[in-house]
Amino acid sequence: MHINDALRDFDYDLALRDAFEDRKLSHSRRMLAGASIGIDLATAYYSVAQLLEAFADLEIDQRKGERFGAGYLAVEDILKDGSPFQMRIWHLVSDLHLSQAVVDLSWLKAILYARGSMAKAAAKHVQVRYFTAAETVESPTAAELMKADAFR
Repeated sequence: MHINDALRDFDYDLALRDAFEDRKLSHSRRMLAGASIGIDLATAYYSVAQLLEAFADLEIDQRKGERFGAGYLAVEDILKDGSPFQMRIWHLVSDLHLSQAVVDLSWLKAILYARGSMAKAAAKHVQVRYFTAAETVESPTAAELMKADAFR
């Protein structure tokens, strides 16, 4: 097999699938990995990075005894924005101890960074197209129907 053929058909979610199935990992990490499978490479990375930064700032706020500090405001903005993927990740880490949430989000960010880096490196050699889970699902979906203008 030629390297271009291998790169063209490479499963960029492989590390996430492996983590999801690894029974040695914590339940929270396995769920975070599973929730990230099929999410656009850039969307997943930047969404998790933003959540990680907000949680880290929230932890700093908590240590300083600040109720409405930078972390609180950052998380509040994320929740108001309501990005479906970020909300999915939020629900998986919001009940963890802040320190554990920061560690788990850091772990996920590293995997997502490696996934994106691999796709970027492969794109230098072959034309790479990553298909998100949403692109492989037939319409209509509940998410599509629940958009404000779907029933007009």
